[in-house]
Amino acid sequence: MANPVADHWNDKYQQERSLWLEMEPRHLLVSFIDLVPNKGLALDAACGVGINAIYLANHGLRVIGIDISEYALRLAMKQVKSLDHAIDFIVADLSHPWLPDEHFDLITNFHFLERGAIPVYRKALRQGGLIMFDTFMVTDKTVDSPNYYLKPGELKNMFKGFEIIHYSEEERQPTQNRGARGTAQIVARKPASVRAGG
Repeated sequence: MANPVADHWNDKYQQERSLWLEMEPRHLLVSFIDLVPNKGLALDAACGVGINAIYLANHGLRVIGIDISEYALRLAMKQVKSLDHAIDFIVADLSHPWLPDEHFDLITNFHFLERGAIPVYRKALRQGGLIMFDTFMVTDKTVDSPNYYLKPGELKNMFKGFEIIHYSEEERQPTQNRGARGTAQIVARKPASVRAGG
């Protein structure tokens, strides 16, 4: 069955292929990589062409990358073909997520928001596991598709009960093409006693 969201992202990755392939690992991930164990299992949600997944594999982790775009994952697989890395790429729609409980040492989620995935992430992290989450936040009502943007304070509340290592919200000035928006990011650790669903 056709998936218009998958079609949109397949087209976007095809049209902007070189731009995506030239990207660096996300700054939040690089900044806090010292907190990440050099063995274990990581999930890179909405992984795109696999830039962060490769970075994590270079760090020593086994990595599972999930994305809705089959085209993006084909590009990712080409990049890792010549590397000796344990990375598995899976085409999946995170609007209907399922992940095994207590399974991952790290989950990363960059520039993607699916609120229904948050309780799944919480359960899927092992005790002591880390979440790194960085995505866009709405700061006014003129932004297109507000459901794809966090509200101020929302991200922190999503990981209530976790040990917050880093949290920030930053506003960006409006441009000719976009209204005012910002970013929210968190690095948090799942403690032994946290309730999985919050």
